[in-house]
Amino acid sequence: MRALVTGCAGFIGSHLVERLLEEGYHIVGIDCFTDYYSEDMKRKNMEGFKNNENFEFIEKYILNMNLMPVLEGVDYVFHLAAQPGVRASWGKNFEVYTRNNILATQRL
Repeated sequence: MRALVTGCAGFIGSHLVERLLEEGYHIVGIDCFTDYYSEDMKRKNMEGFKNNENFEFIEKYILNMNLMPVLEGVDYVFHLAAQPGVRASWGKNFEVYTRNNILATQRL
């Protein structure tokens, strides 16, 4: 089975990838490393599987990708990429929150 996991470097996404790999899935992981959390922390989340032969990593922003080739042959999509933090969704960061949560989901 082949699965796409967006937000694969986040806390939840990285744990999901680990479990799916244990179950024998081939994983295509996407993450763009926004600055909400440190990139070092997110890369550390991927340490246990980044070199796994059944893991393919794409470091891109969903809104800037041609997703059709990525989705080809995918059996399951786990869309976990998002701008976290409800408080950040109001005020000056509203555009970032809308772009990363709503528009990216629409695109996918």
